[in-house]
Amino acid sequence: MKNLIDISKKILENIENLDDLIDSYFEPVKDLTETAGDIFSPIKAIHSLYTFNKKRKFKKFLKSYALNLDPESFDLKNTERLKAYLKDEKNYNFLNTVIENAINSKSVFGSIILGHYAAEILSNEKIITFKELLIVEGLRELNDYELSSFIKIYSVADLSKMVYFKQLNLKGSKFFSKLTIEKLIQLRWIEKDHTTYMGSSANHNFTSGECAEEVFFLIKDTEVYSELLKFE
Repeated sequence: MKNLIDISKKILENIENLDDLIDSYFEPVKDLTETAGDIFSPIKAIHSLYTFNKKRKFKKFLKSYALNLDPESFDLKNTERLKAYLKDEKNYNFLNTVIENAINSKSVFGSIILGHYAAEILSNEKIITFKELLIVEGLRELNDYELSSFIKIYSVADLSKMVYFKQLNLKGSKFFSKLTIEKLIQLRWIEKDHTTYMGSSANHNFTSGECAEEVFFLIKDTEVYSELLKFE
């Protein structure tokens, strides 16, 4: 618990040097493959790519986390309150889960958003519920195209009522938009419209949910929003 507070303080103090700090953390481990000759070179190449992708996502997460932390949460006046928040095992484990999911996210965008989310949770000492867990799991599972489709759908949809897919003014591939809606239903971010009748084709209408709306408005406050709108 104290480590997370100390690490967050150090990150705030060293935002400009985060790249170097992370590079040193991910120094490749020496192992027998280095002396085993060309037979292991494909394995080494895959390991290198794996490490590079992990490092890239970790960098994006930490930078987003650092830039969105509230420095006042870590001053002397508020540190004791923050310690009390992190003494709750549920809160501490949740933040560790966010970090793990950011590194293993299917999208670099997801890692950035999770960094922003973790900073918001910690800075505001937010109460952790099932909704927060669903958000983190969803951000790990959505790929670049799905996150982009999600933002494009939500940027034009009227979320106050049932969203009718045929009425959405979507540019680009409606096929990928439909796949994204199906994924969001699986992740329990939105609710499927079940008012289809025998003999009719399945629709892609839906009712928005708290998870999807919280993520959408979270993303709107970041630089990721415009990037996802332009992503092809």
